[in-house]
Amino acid sequence: MKKLITIFTIALSICLFTNCEEDDGAPAILEIDYVGFESRPLLGVDPNLSAIEEIKIATSNTASSDRTFNITVNADVTTADPSAYSVPSSVTVPANSNLGTFNLEIVGPNINPSGEDILALDFVTQEGLNIGATMQMNLKQVCPNPELILDITFDNWPEEIYWRIVNAAGDTVFESATPAGFGAYDGLTGGITRNICLASGTYTFSIFDGFEDGAGPFSLTFDGEVIFSSDGSYGARTDVTVTIP
Repeated sequence: MKKLITIFTIALSICLFTNCEEDDGAPAILEIDYVGFESRPLLGVDPNLSAIEEIKIATSNTASSDRTFNITVNADVTTADPSAYSVPSSVTVPANSNLGTFNLEIVGPNINPSGEDILALDFVTQEGLNIGATMQMNLKQVCPNPELILDITFDNWPEEIYWRIVNAAGDTVFESATPAGFGAYDGLTGGITRNICLASGTYTFSIFDGFEDGAGPFSLTFDGEVIFSSDGSYGARTDVTVTIP
């Protein structure tokens, strides 16, 4: 079975790189009805925007009329939230061609910032059709600007920390806990590093201590430069203006 899959993979590669032109000497493998996805292990998108990605598929032979293949999301492998993507139900390979394409929409704000979201696609089984491997794509937020890096070193009471970033319109765009409140780091030790993607503009970073005596040291770094640091003696709160060019 592994050899069969390997042969199909080789045949698909031939199709993708040579466009599977008709050739009387073409190997018999091209007579097998096979369809597979291209390899796209990573898809990146601006966290604040949506993007359209063109996905290619290839077949091992041609037909005199259009062929339609149904697509399904593999729920057992997919970890991305359904709101983070939009997949068409089918893709068409035009007559006398081995290649087809479909558009995949990725919704940046709905992708998990952890970078671990997976979207997996399969073709729906058809009688007599050999189907390639599941297509697995890592959906990841890719910041168009250098990221703001927040480093916090915890004291003995990390549960007292709450922080937020507010834009010029007064909207909270990032925060340590939603809804706003203390306790995000309850039970943790050491510290945290958070990479934050912000659009160009002016923001206010605020950090609060629930006991109002300041928590552990923290710093803000942008484009390799520390723009603010504190030893943690900031009382109930401190505010920092951050400008992203």
